[in-house]
Amino acid sequence: MAKKPGIVSRYAMRPRYETALVASGLVDDIADIGALDPRPCRLSEGDVVCQRGDAAESLWIIVLGAVAVREDNRTLFTRQRHEVVGEQNLLGNGCRRWYDLVVSESQAELLELDKARIEQHPQADLIWRNIAKIISLKLKDASLKTSTLSRQLQDDTQILRAYTNEYALARRLQSGGGRQTDYKVERAIVWFSDVVDFSRYIDQLAPNRTADIVQRFFNEQSTPILAHGGHIDKFMGDGMMAFWPLASDEPAGSKCTEALRAAEQATKAVAEIRIGSHSLHLRVGLHIGMVLSGDFGSTSRHQFTLIGPEVNKAARLEQVHSKDVMKGPSHVGAIRLSAEFRDELGEPVKKRYGRNIVAEAKNIGEIEFYC
Repeated sequence: MAKKPGIVSRYAMRPRYETALVASGLVDDIADIGALDPRPCRLSEGDVVCQRGDAAESLWIIVLGAVAVREDNRTLFTRQRHEVVGEQNLLGNGCRRWYDLVVSESQAELLELDKARIEQHPQADLIWRNIAKIISLKLKDASLKTSTLSRQLQDDTQILRAYTNEYALARRLQSGGGRQTDYKVERAIVWFSDVVDFSRYIDQLAPNRTADIVQRFFNEQSTPILAHGGHIDKFMGDGMMAFWPLASDEPAGSKCTEALRAAEQATKAVAEIRIGSHSLHLRVGLHIGMVLSGDFGSTSRHQFTLIGPEVNKAARLEQVHSKDVMKGPSHVGAIRLSAEFRDELGEPVKKRYGRNIVAEAKNIGEIEFYC
């Protein structure tokens, strides 16, 4: 139930009431504003001026304080001193209130004007004209705010897409804003890459030169990964993690082929970046297996990513050096395919990656792969 506003005893038109009426724009060109018989009322924070669904039989002018326009306890607008509230409902929607009006400051004073008094006024047509002008100005202001919010939303969306991938974003939207992304066990292709010995150049280059080269070699990897349907998970120093998720019943051959093509294009493009006479070299490890995906981190800061033993295996695959080789050629190629990944490829591609190597990988023991 709406709380009945505290009615102030009728006084002759006080200067502050006349000031509020004139400042509101409601009585422009009106000769006898006293004939409107405005009723002053004082309210406290949280008092309800009117509720959604109430009959709309009056409007209010705010003399002091502020009034919130609310829908389901959500504030849409806040109207301040000398603004008109409740006028739009006098004109349509069956003359019913659309929203709740609630006092949002510790104390407020309003002037209430009855619709009947407006209709009986000798210059009612001018008052309705003024009401239309007030509504028009509010609509203009709302349009400007909507335009600003739309631009802000576009900017926020661009920022969001720069800091997360499409797959993580889709999972986030499915979970809703009130909680973290649901955890999911799924099959995925996992990519880890790293630029060989790049750290030794850091101390030799100017900071802006280092930043430029880092951006270049990440661009040369990101472009083919995205072009071949992959998702960038994260950048780690001069390394990168990416992935291709697979539906539960989806054959992996096609996506494995796409991931390999991305790796071949990336290694070739990065090799064309030179620091002096030295070309950069990229290592890529590709593996496929079951992973756990979702938001991981603390309650205040988390990130969508993939975790699990198969992710670790892809990372160790990329990190294998010649000294780690236990069986097979000691020269380890730039692109390393796990046995599981290679099994998903067509025979012509398997022949190109036919060198079988077994190496000792940190924390996981022996690892078999192909170059």
